[in-house]
Amino acid sequence: MSGLTPIDKGKQLLADTVFQFLGAAIIDGTLEQGERIRDSELAEKLNVSRMPIREALQRLERIGLIEMMPSRFTRVTIVTDEIVQASLAYAGYKCGIEIRATLPSFTDEQADRALALLDDMEAALGDAEASIAARIAFSRYITSNSTETVYSRPLEDLELALERNLRHVGPVATDGELRENYAQLREAIRVRDEDAAERLVRAQFGL
Repeated sequence: MSGLTPIDKGKQLLADTVFQFLGAAIIDGTLEQGERIRDSELAEKLNVSRMPIREALQRLERIGLIEMMPSRFTRVTIVTDEIVQASLAYAGYKCGIEIRATLPSFTDEQADRALALLDDMEAALGDAEASIAARIAFSRYITSNSTETVYSRPLEDLELALERNLRHVGPVATDGELRENYAQLREAIRVRDEDAAERLVRAQFGL
């Protein structure tokens, strides 16, 4: 935890700020896989009370980034092959459902933005790190156009877990397969074909 520094409390709810801060620290490796966490030490390093720390840790536990064993330890979870495969499947179904739900109501401007991000995905082929970043950007844009519901916050929280679990996972198909997929998805977005779009997005995750 040596890389952690006090956070800007601002106007946001403190527990939310701590949750996002710790989630980002887990994603970028500041808090390493398997690292043990002590709420009292975190509170001192971040210059906050222990209550928002505990609330944030419980929230991180619910999405699988933290493992808590009462009276024993709290630690960052380790990404196993099983977690990666489960995360890929969940991400594929989630992204597919979201594009199916949002595409019919896309304005021309929204469709153009989605197509531009899809172009970025194609341009990134051959570069695993760039491909991951482009895929995340496309997914986040589709998610940003989803209708707010009672499930929105839990789903937003899960985005953190997906990013951590899949941040080093490159494309599951060949560049040629993806190039053909992107060409078909481009047409599906253009004509607002939600059925084809959902199928094609899932295929990008091997589903």
